Amino acid sequence: MKPIDKKNVFFQYIDRLNAPLEVFMLEETPSGAGVSPHWHYYLEKLYILKGDLQAQCDNDFYMLHPGDLILFYPQAVHSMHRAPESKEDVEYFVIMIDLNFLNITNEYRTRFSKLFRIAYQQNPDYIHFRRTELQELPILQLLSHSLEEKRTHSYGYDVLICSNIASLLTYLMRCLQKKGVDTDTIITAPDDCDASIYSISKYIEQHCGEPLRVHELAQMCGMSYSYFAKLFRETYNQSCKEYIEFTRINKATDLLLFTNQDLTYISQETGFADCSHLIRTFKKWKGMTPKQWKKTLK
Repeated sequence: MKPIDKKNVFFQYIDRLNAPLEVFMLEETPSGAGVSPHWHYYLEKLYILKGDLQAQCDNDFYMLHPGDLILFYPQAVHSMHRAPESKEDVEYFVIMIDLNFLNITNEYRTRFSKLFRIAYQQNPDYIHFRRTELQELPILQLLSHSLEEKRTHSYGYDVLICSNIASLLTYLMRCLQKKGVDTDTIITAPDDCDASIYSISKYIEQHCGEPLRVHELAQMCGMSYSYFAKLFRETYNQSCKEYIEFTRINKATDLLLFTNQDLTYISQETGFADCSHLIRTFKKWKGMTPKQWKKTLK
């Protein structure tokens, strides 16, 4: 493998609202072309089942064997190919998730996003977890269960997969600690992003049923509107307005799933001006009305 030519890197678009997580298996034969250098806003994990895989993150190279796992943090440029000397097909699990969708506290979402990115900057080897490090952990069971849940699409499948992913990430954090990584120092260390830009998402989640104005959120963070808007997009990979809508739609889908409340009530609880506003916004994000969406679950 050679250093990544930035001109040949592509952005992999994924619909992060309608497909906030992906779980699948890939198989590459000797005639396969592999996966070219690309990046996306998902956190991605590969777990090797069979064969040897060459992976690349930015300009660092990895040889992965059965039982190994590699993690690519959001926006990392990465690629993967079957090792040329490997005489057998390569099979591996792939899990991709938008960390905003992970059903954990905002504090832990921030920890996961920050920890693996900064750990990689300290030592590129820290994103490569070898079989000997993982053999006592239920990694394969968590991955297999997630794949089966994704395949069957049974009620609450996404909740169970998110639980599995949170467990996986926690185990990997523990592996880093065993390698000698001071995770507490990394988590509390100053970052390029101001701490208030992280905490504001928690405020949005707690107050999404109330009127929220971007310029007022910027003032709460002690920033100008333009700087806040720029920093928010860099941190959350979407505008603040989109994040507010994203949060409200997620809350609306929960109410549609778990209550029998009508759309008027749901629109009031989720910060929409009225029922029509909710329907328009829901259709924009989901491609269908709330009523149509609910029918797809039956």
